Order: sequence, then structure tokens, then C-alpha cells
Amino acid sequence: MSDKKTELKNNEINDTEGKSLDEMMDALGQLIEKMESGEESLEGTFAMYEEGLKLVKECNLTIDRVEKDVLKLEEDGSVSVLQDRENDY
Repeated sequence: MSDKKTELKNNEINDTEGKSLDEMMDALGQLIEKMESGEESLEGTFAMYEEGLKLVKECNLTIDRVEKDVLKLEEDGSVSVLQDRENDY
């Protein structure tokens, strides 16, 4: 696969806007499989690695955001749901 095709594919995989955490994790898995296949050039593999790092960062940010949105420690120590934002993630 040429580097230009790799770049286009990676951009499709790493377009995280509007994607759920599951979709981003699937995209990360696809990148890992491609990198492990050994079919890419060294430059293509480095580009995929960069895209993977971006995906991991976005996944972590999403997880942090979900944790903050879902749990609120009540004064009495109980936990309650702040709001139903399941479709946002």
C-alpha cells in the first residue's frame, strides 16, 4: 500500500468526531492489525503509530469525560447519575 493510500485510510480511521468509544477502540484495533501485518513501509507504519497515539488520547479523554458526567458523589457518599448522555459517547 502506498503512503498516500495509508494516509487516506488512517484519516478515515482516526476521524474521531462523532464516533463512540467502541468505534474508536475498533479503529485502534484495525491500526494495530495493519501495523503487525508488516505489509506497510516503515514510513507508513510510523504514520499509523502516530494515528494510534491520537486515537488512544481521544479514547482516554472520552473515558475521563464519561466518568465525570456519569458519577457524582453525593454528600451522603452515594453515587447518582448526573444525566443520560449515552448517545454522546
